[in-house]
Amino acid sequence: MRKLSFSHIGTWIRSKIFLYNVTYGLYMLDWWERYLFNTIMILLLCVLCYNGSRFAVESLERKYTFLS
Repeated sequence: MRKLSFSHIGTWIRSKIFLYNVTYGLYMLDWWERYLFNTIMILLLCVLCYNGSRFAVESLERKYTFLS
């Protein structure tokens, strides 16, 4: 088994970032456009997770109050 080193982990992270940039076409954007796109995506993901967790809690509360 290979020993993990910081250089190997850094190389793996760089390759994943490169794959992300190429997959979504971000490699052709300027640095500020990439940051703007990533910020919007992170905000949308946070809103999605927040609303999903609220929906799950409310539906579980409704289910268990209905059963009681």
